[in-house]
Formats: sequence, C-alpha cells, structure tokens
Amino acid sequence: MANLVFPEHTKEKLDALEYYYNLWFYIVKGQKCYLIDCNAGTGYINIRNTVENVLGSSLLGIKLYKEDKKENLSTFLIEKDKKNSNLLSKNISEFIQKNLIPAQIEKNVTIYNSDWSGVIEDIIEKTKDGIRLFFLDPFAIKSLPKDMLLSLIKNGKSEFGYKESGFEVLINWAWHAIRRKLGKYYNNKDDKSKNKDLSVTKEIKILDDYFGSSDWKKIADEFPNDIFKAKMKEKIEELRDRLVITYVKDFFDHFRFVKIHSVYSRKKSKNTHFKIRGKVKYFLIFATNYQPAIKIIDKKFKEYRDKEIFLTNPNTQTNLVKYLSNSNKNEKIKKKIKMSLEDKIKYLEHELGDDLYDKTNEIIKYLYYRKHYDYGAFDFALFNRFKISDDRYIPYLLEKNILGVRRKKSWGGYEGNYYFLCHPILIDRNEYLFFNEERYLFRKGKFVEF
Repeated sequence: MANLVFPEHTKEKLDALEYYYNLWFYIVKGQKCYLIDCNAGTGYINIRNTVENVLGSSLLGIKLYKEDKKENLSTFLIEKDKKNSNLLSKNISEFIQKNLIPAQIEKNVTIYNSDWSGVIEDIIEKTKDGIRLFFLDPFAIKSLPKDMLLSLIKNGKSEFGYKESGFEVLINWAWHAIRRKLGKYYNNKDDKSKNKDLSVTKEIKILDDYFGSSDWKKIADEFPNDIFKAKMKEKIEELRDRLVITYVKDFFDHFRFVKIHSVYSRKKSKNTHFKIRGKVKYFLIFATNYQPAIKIIDKKFKEYRDKEIFLTNPNTQTNLVKYLSNSNKNEKIKKKIKMSLEDKIKYLEHELGDDLYDKTNEIIKYLYYRKHYDYGAFDFALFNRFKISDDRYIPYLLEKNILGVRRKKSWGGYEGNYYFLCHPILIDRNEYLFFNEERYLFRKGKFVEF
C-alpha cells in the first residue's frame, strides 16, 4: 500500500491547514474540542515529481496531541477506501510512537472506514458538547452533494436559533473538476439529437447535486459555449468567481463569515530554479461565526496570494531578485485606522447624549475583550463578577441597545440568559464574504462590495 500522490500546490493547502489547526487548538484546548476530517486519506502525502513525503491533513490533526495536556481533543477521521483506511491506522500508530505522544491518546482517535455522509450524523451527535472544526476535502465533487453539506453546516446554529461560534468548516471547492464538467455541458448543450451522450446528462446531475440546484446552469448559460476552447481568460475567471460566490450564498443561513481563498497551480518557467503561478486549481472555503478566525487563517492565505514565483532550489536568490526587478506590478497597501475601545465608548456616549457610569464602562470592556465568546457572557458570570442583578445596569444597557440577550446552553448543560454587546459603534454584527483581497457585505440575500 502506498500513500496518496498530489501536485505541488497541495503543500499550500496543508501549510494553511497546519497553521490554522495549531492556532485553533491553542485557543480552544482548555475545553472539549473535536477535529473531524471527512476525507482523511492515509496520513501522508507524496508530492508529485519530488521525493517529498509530507504530513497529510489527518496526521496534522494527530500532531496536535503533543500539546493536549488536558486530553480535551478528540479526532474523527473518515476514509472511504479500505486500503487507505488500514494504512491510515498504521501510520497513526507509528506517528504517535515516533513523536513520543502518550500512547493512551490513541483512544481519542476514531477512524471510520465509510463515506462521510454515512457517519456524519452520528459524529455530530457525539460532538455537540464542545468546539468543532470540520475539514472536507473530497476526491471528486460527487462526494460532496449540497444537501448533505447543508445537513452538516446547519449545526452552525444552536437549538435557540443563534449562530454558534464553536462550529467551523473548511472545504476544498474543486474548480478544476467543475471546469471539466462544464466543458462537457457546453460541448453538448445544443445537441437536440436522440442519441445525446448520456454521460453528459449524468455530469449535469452531478453539478445539480453539487450546487444544490440548477442555479449554476443559469450562470453558465450567460457565457459562450466555446468559452474554454477559445481560452477566454477573463470570461473564464468571471464564470468561475460567480459560481463559487453563488455556491456559498446559503452558508449565510448558518454562518456570519465566509472566506474564499484561491489556490493556484505551479507552472514551469524558463529558469529551472523556480516555478511561476498558474491557473486557479481550487478554492478553499472557510466558514465561521468567530470573527478573529478569519484574520487568523488569512495570514497564511495572504502569504501565498502575494506569491507569483515558487522556489525549487534554495540557492536562487540572484535569479529571484532579477525576476522581481522585471515585474511592473506595484502592490498597494491600504492602511485602516482603527478606533480604540476608549474612543468607541466616548463616541457611544456622544451618540447617547449621556455619560456612562463607571460600572457600565467596566461591563462593556469585560464583554468586549471576550471575543472568543462572541462578546458575551452568561447572566450568572456577569452578575457574580460585577456584584449586580438583572435589575441593575442591565435594563439601561438593553434599552440603549448596548446589550442584547438570548437563551443559550453551555457545553456543561447550563441554560440561561446570555448577554452580549450589540451596539454598532462597539461591535460590527454584519455578515461578510471575504474573497481573496475583496470584502463583501451580505445583506438581504445579496453581496455588496466594499
């Protein structure tokens, strides 16, 4: 049995994944947390045309156990192929032993030899008492029908209807596979014969299932049938971007923030020591209700977005400088001045026409710095900390729309009122799509570019 083989740009995905896994776990490791890899593979990945053997997504998750001092992490690894599943189990055992991870940790690792759709409901039920991060990286788009995906991401909302900050998904959106199927669609779209290729009908059904409707077809029909044959670069990019944006629209029923990152292929250049950026192969889609998570994952994404060349030899600095000196592209850096919390509070007082009490200020500051908890706290935590009750300070804060309140259940089972900051001067509660460097406000089912 051999490990799976993938192109060089796969390292970009794994690099971003490892970076986010590490910071995610650093934030959540004090409580129960679950990492669910729906397409786990064998644990290692061989990079095509190289001798590199790198950690795959599943072993990147296992690596986190080195920092799991409280044994709060549980990992669910799903792999449909029996041979790959067996190899994954072997690789995990050897990795744990080699990296001096305590052997008992293996009891917190569950491997499913199944299609992810067959076990995901059971996993969702088993993990609802903690923070969850799902990774979906299917080998073929038919393995990710939209109805199954929506049955998963609907859990981004709690039983009380608010969007839950402890639930995130990361998805590989395979443009290269979608493009092939679109090519068949365009080639046969106007074929009215009775002998029309049945495989094309099958491809259309796969696209319908993948997008959850035939909306993709409405978009595709706005473009010429020879779009790929004629290599209409700008048209292809427009088609691609419109399709992926359409795909994530219904994510906002369950998430406040969606990030789309383009992953490009690597092309050979005249200089053998480096490769240049090629076409978009796929997008990584990240959905969360925890706003700082977008900035965290985008730090690694941005490193690759700014790259146009990829070194294949460490001794190529002279060639690199020469290459860059011939580039006419100038990067524009936009600096945004951010208001401090003190300034926000002063602005809030000006808007209210009222000076806030010291205790009110303390409550605002306390909640503001609880970003991981959605700028909020349970009633008992708030009352105990500030020695107040629900009839002191709280009514004023609610009346002035500084605080909101909802019912919430804690991971431990406590159910009570949860107070959170909601005034627009203090907190931005809008919903956003981040597409590479662009940001769009999602409002009333539409995207508005900033």
